[in-house]
Amino acid sequence: MLSLSQWGVVAATALSVAAFVSPVSASGDASDLHRGAAHNRVQVISLTSTGTGTTMVDNGTPGPGLGDQIIITAKLFRNGRGYGTEAAVCTRVAPATTHCTGTFSLPLGQVTWQHLKTTPVGTPPSDFDVAVTGGTGVYRTVRGHAHIGRIAEEGGAFTLYLVR
Repeated sequence: MLSLSQWGVVAATALSVAAFVSPVSASGDASDLHRGAAHNRVQVISLTSTGTGTTMVDNGTPGPGLGDQIIITAKLFRNGRGYGTEAAVCTRVAPATTHCTGTFSLPLGQVTWQHLKTTPVGTPPSDFDVAVTGGTGVYRTVRGHAHIGRIAEEGGAFTLYLVR
């Protein structure tokens, strides 16, 4: 198994996607319109997270290698109160590139996301976007993105922009 420091880019990426900051809002005024889609509303969800587990799976090659994975779980919070859970799997697809997928399980349904990120090994990525790829429950027709602003091993800052 790899140490967390060897997995810096992967662990930080996955953990960052579990962390959000700001209150939930949804409104129908012009400031909420996303990229000219007048009939769509953007719901902004901001949360924080606390990691609950990290498992690293080494493909058997020395050091970080193609196919190595990290599996991360976290509890999600909104304004300091429990708001769901998150799980993510990141796979190393190039020496400094990971492909990550994850799911946020929220009170009214689930939201899935993914991204491909190249960052120097051992350097946590920051200030980037991930794609929202779908959902269930009230999020069944969702699309959008999430912006990651800061990252730490224990969490980070993340804002989810859902177009419904």
